[in-house]
Amino acid sequence: MYSGTNGVAPRRGCCYNMCMHNNRPSLHSIIDITEMDEWELDRLQDAIDRRRGSLKNNKEQQSTVLERREHRNGLLQLEGRTYKRKKDGKLTERGPYWYFHYREGGKQCTLYVGKTDNPEAKVNEIMEGEGYA
Repeated sequence: MYSGTNGVAPRRGCCYNMCMHNNRPSLHSIIDITEMDEWELDRLQDAIDRRRGSLKNNKEQQSTVLERREHRNGLLQLEGRTYKRKKDGKLTERGPYWYFHYREGGKQCTLYVGKTDNPEAKVNEIMEGEGYA
């Protein structure tokens, strides 16, 4: 005998803790493919193919951060770059190259440092040469 709600019986000395942080709706609550006809399934497949293609294109042209260090008022990053070649569509890796990311006047700036064994000294040289002190 209990007077709880929804079939949960309170017990002395017990504590129930439930966490429901899954904010994404399940696929079944969005789309019921069992009720779709051939035309609707074709439209869905086209949308899936387009989405997969956009994900693939994003992977083909990207930077990969290999190392990150704080320096001066920003970050030094050693980045490897991947490009899709125009003539044959093959992926080409370039680098790694050093970049210095910093903020100036509320805007994010990127300084290409290049291939070097001492990126800190190169950044200092470039910044002092351009009057950044």
